Amino acid sequence: MTITPSRPSTGIRVPSKQRPAFLSPQVIASDRATFVAAAMDAREAWLEGVELYNDYQLVEGFLEECSATGSAETKKTYMRHRNRFRSFMRSRLELGEREQPGEHFLSPGDTPAIDAFAQSLRNLVNTTDPETGKPLMAKSTYNCIVASLSSFYKWCGDPARRAMTGIYSSPMPTKLQMKKDQRKAKSLNIEQLVRVFDGARTSKTSPTKHRDEVVLRLLLGFGCRATEMVNIRWDDIHLDGEVPRLHIRKGKGSKERWVALDDIVLERLSQLRELQPSSEWLLPKMRDPSKHITRQGLWKLTHRSGKESGIHVYPHLMRHSHATISYRETKDPKLVQATLGHSDVSTTLGLYVDENDGDSSTRHISHLL
Repeated sequence: MTITPSRPSTGIRVPSKQRPAFLSPQVIASDRATFVAAAMDAREAWLEGVELYNDYQLVEGFLEECSATGSAETKKTYMRHRNRFRSFMRSRLELGEREQPGEHFLSPGDTPAIDAFAQSLRNLVNTTDPETGKPLMAKSTYNCIVASLSSFYKWCGDPARRAMTGIYSSPMPTKLQMKKDQRKAKSLNIEQLVRVFDGARTSKTSPTKHRDEVVLRLLLGFGCRATEMVNIRWDDIHLDGEVPRLHIRKGKGSKERWVALDDIVLERLSQLRELQPSSEWLLPKMRDPSKHITRQGLWKLTHRSGKESGIHVYPHLMRHSHATISYRETKDPKLVQATLGHSDVSTTLGLYVDENDGDSSTRHISHLL
């Protein structure tokens, strides 16, 4: 008869309902080092009375640190992706849409659920909208959502906080990212720009049509991103020195740059000032000049103007048009790069400068043949 020795008692009997459920199936199935680390953390947390963060606490903590620059736009994007995943989880679990306090759906992470969520998004990518002929979701949007979810679980699994999150290894399935389609730069030619400007000036639906035209011209001239454009203040325009310059403070990644201006641009700025109420902002809201227009407001302005001319126009298209036209005129990629604020000139030439229809390098050396 074999007698199995009993384990020594600690003198403390913990009721099963109070025993910590920190160790997820992923951790239990992980390598020995991860398992031991998780078990030790769980023991320390239990002894100290630490409770697992609920979903709200996890998300709030992540949003506080998700952007190195504290970008509000980045936080909004991550929150939007988080809400999409939460809605999917509630539907998958056949729960109501309204979230309840103290829910724990994000921790420790459900790999099959994440895989199913990604598959639902891929279905949108692979489905064409019959009205527009475009996918219901772009691959870039899909990859952004997957990347944000991966970043969230990576943050949760940091050794400094995993005892509170209950996430010791990422539940993200591998190889979720979709291969990006090769992007081709889009831009408007001179004739199309004239039509867009005319469309803005003769609009029958815009009460600020003359202002709209000037905004479009400046958007093209500055080559700004939408966020940069709406955040420009009048005191960012410096007239001192040999050359008037625009100081763009709210660049991507908190980068700053200077854009030299000429008399034509200064004339457009003077026109803009006369067409709108006094404000510290270059593009104030007409009804509340203490605030600047939003990115969405700028998009509506450009879209409205383009609709009048039968051309689909949006702020970033004007930026691409600036890049293409200015490169054709100057043949100086470094100059265009500096104006647009790109870190690498390959971004300027590869993604922003449109193909030179009707032109080729052959034509520029034909005099040698």
